[in-house]
Amino acid sequence: MNGGIAADMRALAIGVLERRGGLVEWSERESAGVAILDGPTAELLGTAGDTVRLSEQPGEGGLYLNLAGDFLETMQRLLDSQPRVARLRLPEAYLKSQGFDEAVARSFKWLNAKVAVGASEPRAVEYHTWWFRALLASDDRWEACFYLTVNAASGAEVEFPDPLALWEVQPAPAAADAPETLDIAADLAQARAMQAAGEFLARMDARLERDRRRLKEYYGALLRQSDQPSHRRYEPPDPDKAAAKKRAVQLELRRKLEELDARFAVRATLRPVALVRTEVMTRMLSIVVQRKQARRQHTLYWNPLVKQLEPLVCSCCHRATWSVAFTNDDVAPQCAACAGRV
Repeated sequence: MNGGIAADMRALAIGVLERRGGLVEWSERESAGVAILDGPTAELLGTAGDTVRLSEQPGEGGLYLNLAGDFLETMQRLLDSQPRVARLRLPEAYLKSQGFDEAVARSFKWLNAKVAVGASEPRAVEYHTWWFRALLASDDRWEACFYLTVNAASGAEVEFPDPLALWEVQPAPAAADAPETLDIAADLAQARAMQAAGEFLARMDARLERDRRRLKEYYGALLRQSDQPSHRRYEPPDPDKAAAKKRAVQLELRRKLEELDARFAVRATLRPVALVRTEVMTRMLSIVVQRKQARRQHTLYWNPLVKQLEPLVCSCCHRATWSVAFTNDDVAPQCAACAGRV
């Protein structure tokens, strides 16, 4: 293998592993190096621990960088396990500058506090649009792809058009890492996927219940037959044989039911496949919340793409909410459901 290809494969291995958060130590003068990996990356590579040896020579163990082996397939597997990322920006759009008192009163319901609307100012905000692939595998399969958008500053799921369908957007230069929103988006995506798959799950439950009923009917008939005397010739009943036969039938029924449960068990996979970070100039609005003797300032955002305010985020369940209660001490926002459980 010539030096150019070897250097390219070394750069590829280092780039992919570092992109996944790994730490690579590999001197240019050495034919082998070592990488310290996180748990998911080590699992994908099939390594026993959190380190892997990287080598350009065969027979040294670890990850062998060679076109004749499975090196490229391994790199592809690592790349496919992480979402693709694009960064866009939207040139300034019209920003509402007044009338926010009425807009706030119309949009929000304040359940237990007084709220005063303060000053507003333009503020550039990143919106993270995550695309997810959801798969449920059982005796049948269900899968779907969908996207959702999170305001990276507030953490709220918001209405947002597909950014790739906006003709106004422009490519944006690489920037510092934005606030992490994958955990928020994944939690929201899981709930959305389970809701969308409701009909599939109900169908699987119905099929499981139908097959369980058929098994119970079949083995119930066998148990009833074991209680009936033989018609070919009279034999005195043997209680031990009858009990043993019943136990055998019951054990076989239990085994069949366990096999049925395993066949209909649902294996769920939710994978982020793409992230689009779109920078938008919004109007940031300050509100002052008075809850008993405590006071605190919160921030709302007016989105020029949908031309409306965005919701607050519940401090307990982290869901977006328009009906907001506030805690007594730290005046943290809560949705009505979480406030009712306290």
